Amino acid sequence: MLPGQVPLDLAGPLQVLLSATQLGAPLELRFFGPQASLPWLGPLALTGIEALPEAPLALDLLVVPGQYRARIDSALQHHAGDWLRQQAPACRTLMAVCSGALLLAATGLLDGRRCTTHHSLLDELRRLAPLARVRGDCIFVEDDRYLTSAGISTGIDTMLHWLALNQGQRLAQQVARELVIYWRRSGQEPQLGIWLEGRNHVETRIHRLQDALAADLARPWTLAEMARLATLGERQLRRRFSALTGLSLGDYLARLRLQQARQLMCETDWSLARIAECSGFGDDRQLRRVWQRFERGSPAAWRRSHQHGGAVGHLDDPTQYKSR
Repeated sequence: MLPGQVPLDLAGPLQVLLSATQLGAPLELRFFGPQASLPWLGPLALTGIEALPEAPLALDLLVVPGQYRARIDSALQHHAGDWLRQQAPACRTLMAVCSGALLLAATGLLDGRRCTTHHSLLDELRRLAPLARVRGDCIFVEDDRYLTSAGISTGIDTMLHWLALNQGQRLAQQVARELVIYWRRSGQEPQLGIWLEGRNHVETRIHRLQDALAADLARPWTLAEMARLATLGERQLRRRFSALTGLSLGDYLARLRLQQARQLMCETDWSLARIAECSGFGDDRQLRRVWQRFERGSPAAWRRSHQHGGAVGHLDDPTQYKSR
């Protein structure tokens, strides 16, 4: 907690955690900083901030929200940077929101890592961390224990990602719905992507169907099943879905499955056949067939260009991706 806190950089990720605790997640939240209170938003101030501990704490997650850089006293910034450098080895995950990445960069913690920040600060991040691999084509980046986000609202996406990895996909989906975020963005998506596309309507029955499809993409959905879930006739569902979303029902489901396949290609070392099965395509031939309708090149070429040399996961339970 530093002076010059960007309000949404703090409040967005914090609301994700608060909603998770209200839904039963066993999380304890603490706030640390060099000052016991901070001016924050107009006449509002932040209080109850603990002093920076002298000995490193074993934390599951340490979050550094963004700050308006011109408002941070250089001595305080230096003090906070020294503390972060000592604390970092004891943390399972460090997350920087927006310009918080600049503080991590100034301490050398991002050297040799993939990272990002707000698009207006990318050059500054490169200057502070010349050994880092700065990316400007995504909303957040995960590299080993480090998460950095593009800023403002993307702190919510980044926290939902952390929550899904540590408390499960089901809880992350519940929190997203609680916050009226109908689907979370993955780090690879530079814009809203298909998780949120087609959700700008108020038809509860269609939202219910979209939630169900996204939660179980491996299921061999039939039109009859989807119509029953939406409590509409089959022909009525086709017309209503297309009118509300601008997409045919078939194309919408195919694009959801492609997005899940892309995420699995980035985040795991699974074979294309296994990814196709877990994404609902049945086999890799069907995945390639649908891929050619919506993408350029081949899945293998796309995978090589998007892994960026980072580590991928060795996941044994494909059910954890049912809610992606």
